[in-house]
Amino acid sequence: MPLGPDIERGVVITHSDITAVKRAEQYEQFRGRILQLLAEGEPLHGILEALAQGVEELNPGMLCSILLVDNDGQRLTTGAAPSLPDSFNAAVNGMKIRAAAGSCGTAAFTGQRVIVEDIATHPYWERARELAASAGLRSCWSEPVRSSPGKVIGTFAIYHRHPHSPSAAHIELIEQSARLASIAIERNLAAERLRTSEAHYRLLTENVADIVWRQDRDHYFTYISPADERLRGYKAEQVIGRHVTEVLTAEGIAILKEKQALRAETERRGVRTGITRFELPQRCQDGSLIWLEVLSTPERDAQGTIIGYHGVSREITERKYAEDQVRKLAFHDPLTALPNRRLLNDRLQQTMAASGRAPCHGAVMFVDLDNFKPLNDAHGHVIGDLLLVEAAGRLKSCVREVDTVARFGGDEFVVMISELAADKYASMEKAAIIAEKIRVALREPYRLSIPSAGQCATTLTHRCSASIGVALFIGHQATQDEILQRADAAMYEAKQAGRNFIRFHDGEQRGREPPAQQRDDGGSRV
Repeated sequence: MPLGPDIERGVVITHSDITAVKRAEQYEQFRGRILQLLAEGEPLHGILEALAQGVEELNPGMLCSILLVDNDGQRLTTGAAPSLPDSFNAAVNGMKIRAAAGSCGTAAFTGQRVIVEDIATHPYWERARELAASAGLRSCWSEPVRSSPGKVIGTFAIYHRHPHSPSAAHIELIEQSARLASIAIERNLAAERLRTSEAHYRLLTENVADIVWRQDRDHYFTYISPADERLRGYKAEQVIGRHVTEVLTAEGIAILKEKQALRAETERRGVRTGITRFELPQRCQDGSLIWLEVLSTPERDAQGTIIGYHGVSREITERKYAEDQVRKLAFHDPLTALPNRRLLNDRLQQTMAASGRAPCHGAVMFVDLDNFKPLNDAHGHVIGDLLLVEAAGRLKSCVREVDTVARFGGDEFVVMISELAADKYASMEKAAIIAEKIRVALREPYRLSIPSAGQCATTLTHRCSASIGVALFIGHQATQDEILQRADAAMYEAKQAGRNFIRFHDGEQRGREPPAQQRDDGGSRV
């Protein structure tokens, strides 16, 4: 944001920290890959290898190990440890589950998370200290992997090559990874017991948090897992036999039809489609809305004709909310929730194009509060922010919903008015009326409630007028920057005239008074 004409090269640049959101997005993408492998029937070793490698890619410096409890429940065997030395993995494979048997043996024995920040000094590693040292390992955090009934079926461990203590984010990571490993291990155990039976299918799907479903070729549900009842409140008998569109919103139906049409066109070209991933909004039984990420796989007969579909749906409502928040931060002022300069430029471009087709004038108004800095200096930015929020509300009340009120930062606002009139002077008359309405609204006293710890809030009354610069536009006779600069220049003319004034800039003069208006009181001034 430019600092103003007095500092020609000065700008203020703001940065928003979205690291947590990006990390969450990256983890969701990684989680999606693991669930896709599950949906495709990837063997257990491949899934566990992908899980360990994925965590390591997201977190350089981590070395992951997944151990499995053997059939007797007495020992741990290697499931996946792609980055640990072969000699270390060979020594650990078959280790007995007992107390003080390293981090993983102890975690499997106690069923509790074990954090060893320094292997060189921790008593759990006394028997294997030299083994760890030869492998270059100095810390190990191990999380027990549990089945749905709560039985320990393995461990998920994160090693570092130097002493290391986990943060809250690390704890969440190891818990989530252990849950993913649990799904994979449970699926494998179920497949071994009931590989060819329907009981295997139900055991595989009904003990996971994500929704597993099947549909016929016409997209009527033939099966849905109990997770749907936990997420959306519908019992299986309320869903089976119904068409998929009956549980979708209008937006969801449009998304689904687009994906179906794309699949059909691809199949018509002779290309076999595989897993399709998309996001759908769905209504719950209580009327609330959730978002699901859907992995849909076609089922085919011996001739390759699609005879149905099966897949996995997982809830991503929080992720969608986080994405919406990031988009909102990109286009809106965080204090007042008004559009920022970026969004205003976009809307101005659209309005300029529309005004050229009509044709019909529009107007941009630069609004600068006249007596704002003394309030900030005397009472601090918290009180100043309260006034800015109040001023934003007053500005919005002075214009139509189709118009735009934006904040450029500080005490500067911009109002864009569309569809004034084809005639320039008629447009000036209308713009002057709106500008005067804004001027009068902003100079009304502000009564700001100041919270006080342990006491009743006090009320501060402050008067703050505004100087307003107006520039008309039609079509693309001027660029966006030129229109904004003209309104800004007119606003400075209003400031120089004594403040609490309105000035117009018509592209030919630096500034001019608007059409004559009557003063509403002893102050203002058009």
